[in-house]
Parts: sequence; structure tokens; C-alpha cells
Amino acid sequence: MKFKETDLPGIGKKFSIITSEGYKVAIIIHITGKREMFIFEPDDYDDAICDVVLSEEEANQLASVLMGAFYKPEQENIKEVLIENLAIEWLKVPESSTLVGKSIKEENIRRKTGITIIAIIKQNRETIINPSPDVKLEVGDTIVVVGSREQVEKFVKMYNLKY
Repeated sequence: MKFKETDLPGIGKKFSIITSEGYKVAIIIHITGKREMFIFEPDDYDDAICDVVLSEEEANQLASVLMGAFYKPEQENIKEVLIENLAIEWLKVPESSTLVGKSIKEENIRRKTGITIIAIIKQNRETIINPSPDVKLEVGDTIVVVGSREQVEKFVKMYNLKY
């Protein structure tokens, strides 16, 4: 999606969006509050195939519908539930942790706790994204993990980690 904002001196502002399918939607907001919406075919941005004039109240109502205030497709509801159960945490490896000097593979972390280590930030600020199972953990490492809240809590307790 491409988005463009243009000042129209003495008139107001124009906002243009090119959709993923190539259609152009242009909205002009006049200084009087009037809104005009134009829709253009992908192969012709000169002649609108549709134009609508909206009052401020109508534009607000349409915006609410587009933002999902009145109806959310089932797919969006499923995403929200999945995200509610997802936890991403940054955890410190203290000296007292049983992970010190051990690799991810050695400890079978995913099998034991269900969490996945997605990054390790070393003391020297080196960041290892998607670390291999052979990476050894050291005192002071910050590990970024993903899992359910319960899995993260289990991991923290099992290995004496710090939030």
C-alpha cells in the first residue's frame, strides 16, 4: 500500500492510497469540513470510476466501520486470542542460573519448558538472532524468549532467571 498526503492551498488536504490491487482511493478534506472520496481503476488514475461526497459525521461513521468498530472478521478475533496467550520476555542470566556455561541443546530447553529462545544479547552487545542450539549461555546474557505466559514462568523458575 502506498500512502501520500498533499496540501491543497485554499482547499484543504488530499490523501491518496494505492491499494495492493492497484486501485487508487483519493480523499479530499476541505477546510469547510466536506469530504470527497474518489476511486480510480489500476490502469487509469485520471478519471474516477466513483466519487462520493460525505459530511463530517458520515466520514466518521464510515471510518468506524473500516476500523472494525462494528464488526471484526473471525480471522481477526482468532489473531487476538493467539496474541493474548503469547508472551515475549527479555530475561537476564544471573550467576546463580543453572544455564550458565550450558548450550540450548544441552538443556533441551524447548522440550522441557515449551519456550523458544529467539535472540541472545551478549555482554558486549553482540546480538545473536535465532541462535543455534550449540550456543552456550553466559552470566549477564539477556535472552529473548517466546511462549505462553505459563511456559515463560516455568522457564524462569526452572533456571533461576531474572526479569
